This record gives sequence, structure tokens and C-alpha cells, in this order.
Amino acid sequence: MWSKTTLFILLIILVSCIDTVQSPYPSISPTSIQIPAGLERATASSFVINNKAYLTLGRQGAKQSVGLTDCWEFDPENNTWTRKSDFPGKGRVGAIAEVVDGKAYIGFGFNTGSSGVYGTDTVAFPDLWMYNPENDSWTKRADFPKKTPDSDAPVVNCSSFAYQQWIYVFSLGVKNYKFRDVWRYNTQTDTWEQMSDFPGERRAVAVSCTDGVRYFFGTGYYGYNANDWWEYFPETDTWKQRKSMPDAGRINALAFSVKNRFFVATGRRYGGTLTTGFLHNDIMEYDALKDVWYKRGTIPTFGRENALAFVVGNNAFIGFGETDKVRFNDLWKFEP
Repeated sequence: MWSKTTLFILLIILVSCIDTVQSPYPSISPTSIQIPAGLERATASSFVINNKAYLTLGRQGAKQSVGLTDCWEFDPENNTWTRKSDFPGKGRVGAIAEVVDGKAYIGFGFNTGSSGVYGTDTVAFPDLWMYNPENDSWTKRADFPKKTPDSDAPVVNCSSFAYQQWIYVFSLGVKNYKFRDVWRYNTQTDTWEQMSDFPGERRAVAVSCTDGVRYFFGTGYYGYNANDWWEYFPETDTWKQRKSMPDAGRINALAFSVKNRFFVATGRRYGGTLTTGFLHNDIMEYDALKDVWYKRGTIPTFGRENALAFVVGNNAFIGFGETDKVRFNDLWKFEP
């Protein structure tokens, strides 16, 4: 006779198999894009304006490294990289970056300080900046208004997306605090407004993505690895839970939308204090019409976390990021 433990494990395997749906699309085989030497980094930020991508912030060393402030413009048509004006705030990791009306809004994030231990001497930054690519200039905007009991702004490891003139920020956290708060920034009035709370578990290091019509959020960490997936409706300020990812959850992943389709890739299956777990190199697609997930392919290198993704036209680009020992200086392109 099988033990209860064996039966439970078999049940988990069966459920996982049911959750895995055969993709109707061919496998993705990303192609490598040449990158200049010296741009390797993790936990950086990116945005796209006028079919050009921008790379900024992040770090090139281990977790205790000082954050960067450089900003680079990538033109995928001729594969050139051009140094632009540096970010004027302090160097940092994990900043948000969204585009509204041809301007980029970059800010928040944190540095872990000399210890390199998150939550010990973390410095969170509440500042927000607007970048104008037409004249390569930066303008200071209104700080994030909320403070925590120890006076830190809860803008560490947060997620964001843009809707009309607003930038929504959620999955807030700093040090030992995590919040269900949802806030939005009005780019036209330079003001902040608090929205209804997120109905799921509070968490950090989650991901979000949008095609400009539908808005999704999920994964992250709230005591264990999360694999849940939610849709947000900005018109009504409401949420609806969708099909969870067919894995055991992940942190420090990335999400993006291309051709009105939605993808989650890379990240870490965190194993707690006794093990760091393992790193993903997969590319998963969420079919919003069928509410199912497909495994579409892999990045043909090592698994990684704290990578970045951006979309130019019909092409998605994934790259940079890190393992426990290496920061990557690579970029991979595919069209789904």
C-alpha cells in the first residue's frame, strides 16, 4: 500500500501535468544580439520610446554593490548603443520605468548598503524622475507620498504599469514590511492617489505586464514562492484571479507583452535560508483568451534572475541578469 505522503506527491504531479497545456505555437528559439563590453548588470531598468530601447541603473557586482546611474540608448535597427545623460538621482537597483506620452518615468528602488543583506541596511528611494529623449534631459517629479513606521518609503521591489496618463505602482515593500497598497501617479498633474488594495497576499519581487488593453500581475514571494496570476481592471479599480502558473512559483522573474500576448520568463525558485533554490531559463506564455499557460521555449544559456525585457515592434528582447556569481552581458531576441 502507498503511504499518504506518496499519494500526496502523486497528486501534486498529476495536477502539475493537468496545468501544463500543449502550445499551439512553434517553440521559441531566441537569437543572440551582440552587446558592447562593459554593460553587464542585474536588477536594471529599461523602457522603449520611438522604437528605441533604453537601459539604465542596476548593478554590476554582487548584491552589496553600489547602484549604477548610467543610461544607454539601443537602436535595434542598426544594433548600436549610445551613451545618454546619466540618471541624476542616486544609483540603485529595482527601479520602475514606465512610458507615458513619449516620456519615461523612472524611480524608486533601493540600495542594500554595505552588508548586502536585504532588510538590514536597505536604503529605499522615494524619488521619481521624468526622462525626455528629445533633448536627453531629466526632470524631478513628485516623490512617492507614503512612509512606513520607520520612515522608509515602501518602494522596494515594487511592480508597475502605465494606463492612459497614470502610472500604477503595487507590490510595495521595504525591510520587514509588505503592503497590499495600490497607488497611481498622474503624469499630467504630478500627483499621487491611493487606489483599492490588492486582494491577494502581500508580496515582493513580483512581475506585471500589459498590452495596453489588459493588465496582469503575479508571482513573487510572501513567505513562499507565489505562482498566482491576477488581472487588474483600471476602469473599475478591481481585480480577478486567473490561472496560476504551472510551476511551484518564482521570484525575480520578468514579464512583458508582445503582439497582444503575455509572457513570463526567467527568475528563481527560492529555497529559503538553507538553499537558494534554482534559476529558470524558460519562456512561458499566458493565453489570456483561454486562461491557460504554455511553455514556449528557453533562453539558450544558464538560468538567471533579475534580468530585463523590452519589446520593440514585434520583437521581444531578454537579457542581462545574473546567477549567484555572474552578471550577464547578453541580449536575446525573438518574435513569438
